[in-house]
Amino acid sequence: MMTEITYRKILVPVDGSKNSFKALNHAGQIASRFGSELGILYVFLPRVALPAYPDFNVGYIPETVYSDLEEFGKNVLENAVKLLPPSLIVHTRMEVGSPIEIIPQFAQNNGYDLIVIGSRGMGIIKGLVMGSVSNHVVHYAACPVLVVK
Repeated sequence: MMTEITYRKILVPVDGSKNSFKALNHAGQIASRFGSELGILYVFLPRVALPAYPDFNVGYIPETVYSDLEEFGKNVLENAVKLLPPSLIVHTRMEVGSPIEIIPQFAQNNGYDLIVIGSRGMGIIKGLVMGSVSNHVVHYAACPVLVVK
């Protein structure tokens, strides 16, 4: 006998990329059908973590980089909310750290039943340095993960 599946809380990590907003669209439709709460999460690497990759010969990183990343994240979250029907219960959150670590842990700590994530995010450097974020989330999340192409 099959048990009924319900998703009370759905998490969507977004980074401003086309694929993350496609995932948001899917999550919004699922949330509408199930009457779920929708969490939108933006994660960015802290400024202090950037020099850990010396192969890029970064040198000096201006203080404004951190505030620029934070402002970008706020804009991504604001734009994401605007794409969803106003009838949905939506929560936004910005976290600083490695997306591959933060996303699965955030979902588990906050009782999410499903993660809906885009298959590719922003930037080729991020992919080279960290590998595929969605692939990592699929393997380490405690809840089901839907990867949207």
